Amino acid sequence: DLILDFTINPDFGQVEADPGAVRLDGYEIFFQERRPFFVESNNLFDYQLTGSSAGGDYDSDLLFYSRRIGGAPHGFPNLANGEYVNQPQQTSILGAAKFSGKTSKGLSLGILESVTQQENAEIDLNGTRREELVEPTTNYFMGRVVQDFQQGNTIIGGVFTAVNRDKGLDFVHRNAYSGGLDFQHFWKNRWWFVSGNVIFSRVEGTPEAILATQTEFVHYFQRPNAPHLDVDSTRTSLSGMGGTFKIGKFGGQPDKNGGVLKFETGITWRSPELELNDVGFLLAADEINHFTWGGYHIQKPFSVFRNLRINYNHWARWDFGGQFLYSAFNTNAHAFFKNQWNIGGGITWNPRDISNNALRGGSSLRRPPGMGVNGYVETDNRKKISINAGTFFAQGFEKTVRIQDYNLGMNYQVWDAARISLSAGYNRNWRRQDQFVAQTAFDGALRTIVSEVEQRSIYVTARVNYNITPDLTVQYYGQPFIFRALYKNYGYVTDPLNTEYNNRFHRFEGSEIQAGSNDFSIDENRDGTIDYRFSKPDFNFIQFRSNFVVRWEYVPGSEVYFVWSQQAFPNAFNDLDTPLQRSLFDNVFSGQQKPDNIFLVKFTYRWLM
Repeated sequence: DLILDFTINPDFGQVEADPGAVRLDGYEIFFQERRPFFVESNNLFDYQLTGSSAGGDYDSDLLFYSRRIGGAPHGFPNLANGEYVNQPQQTSILGAAKFSGKTSKGLSLGILESVTQQENAEIDLNGTRREELVEPTTNYFMGRVVQDFQQGNTIIGGVFTAVNRDKGLDFVHRNAYSGGLDFQHFWKNRWWFVSGNVIFSRVEGTPEAILATQTEFVHYFQRPNAPHLDVDSTRTSLSGMGGTFKIGKFGGQPDKNGGVLKFETGITWRSPELELNDVGFLLAADEINHFTWGGYHIQKPFSVFRNLRINYNHWARWDFGGQFLYSAFNTNAHAFFKNQWNIGGGITWNPRDISNNALRGGSSLRRPPGMGVNGYVETDNRKKISINAGTFFAQGFEKTVRIQDYNLGMNYQVWDAARISLSAGYNRNWRRQDQFVAQTAFDGALRTIVSEVEQRSIYVTARVNYNITPDLTVQYYGQPFIFRALYKNYGYVTDPLNTEYNNRFHRFEGSEIQAGSNDFSIDENRDGTIDYRFSKPDFNFIQFRSNFVVRWEYVPGSEVYFVWSQQAFPNAFNDLDTPLQRSLFDNVFSGQQKPDNIFLVKFTYRWLM
């Protein structure tokens, strides 16, 4: 069966809004794709670089990340004094087409093509208006082919992506290409498997664009302790490679207890010049990761259990210069009871953690080792009311890190056609001294400012689903969210790889540091002259997002959507002393700031050819 889909402007307003999220570590936040056009029949286009059973941050890396299509513009205009700007928040999609399916001979094909229009920011100065380009017209392409052999026991595939932009912005890539080959082979009743892939990337642009790529968070070629890397400001292209190889056993003959031993082990790598973020998702390059997962799974009911799983994981990481960066060991267990309850938990030991990006292009930084524990419980979801709760605690050795995370959820099946879900979460993350704040030049060298930080967040999420008739549904999603970060005890990095925590930093004392209304003044040598300044980093971020969607399937396969989206970002940046929960609800529900409202009516029509 081969299917052709075509859409005009598949916007984000049709379904659930993105949840609130803030990261202080610099990594990009991954948001799930929610637009129906890109979600439906997505199997062929979901090309994970690793996909390990052990899990890991690299598991989010994708060769094709459809959220890049129609995302925020890359540019922002240069404003003169007194100018105001109306900046587009998203890039308009002129159209997208998707062709996918599988033939009777086991050949799967997938092609996706999309074009986004040029976007300009409108700038006003006392009634005089002008426009400035913030995103050029761009074409996105992905092609995927997969062939099954031996009744599906051997699978070989290939993939290719391309991004081509018009001229206009010198700091973004003009062209970006990626592709790869992959295979899977199963044997012995498909209990055993081996799989792997090899990928490549190439980005092209002006020297300005390629220099920006070399020195951005994903790469940081300028790191002083990375002799295998160097920054070349004359280059107009970068080419990288990556891949994964893994072998494992996911089945077998049960033993006398009904248990089966399973495992997976492998390696995944990203070369320093690998760059996928034009149409893919890549957290970090210059990494070689090893992972191993093993489990003993009892699927046969016994005692009070319907099934029981006990697992072990370990991870290790190096960079391409041979530096040993990271190691961790974990064990966890999960029980599914005969009364349909679930309970589980785990413990993780992290003896080594060296970060190549914590200092934002400075030297690698040794982070404190530590341990973490997590647990969860879920009641019978067949009941009218079901509850789930989870928690996570982590502690850095030498009292350097403390993390607490709690979440609680409830599902209420009002009647067969109506369901209400509520969830809430609280997170606290404290670090003693190694939070990046700023960089500045001093005495001919780069000063990296760090501090103690306490970050806290709260979210509350509500979902309502009501099927009025089989063809008419109503959905609601709403979430208030707050994130606050408070910094103190500022200092600078002295010896970032020292094995003694306190020897890695110098903390400012006495007359070295003076607080102003919006910044700090530093006199390192205490000669009475200010050596440099940096801004106060404390902030309070609040947002509220909601979607109300009415969907009517007026003929089978064809639908009309009515969407009402709201979003509000209250001006509470400096509301640092009010208790967290009070700041959230006072700012979201006080009515002092009106939310942005978006109303959409869209329709789809599907026909067979």
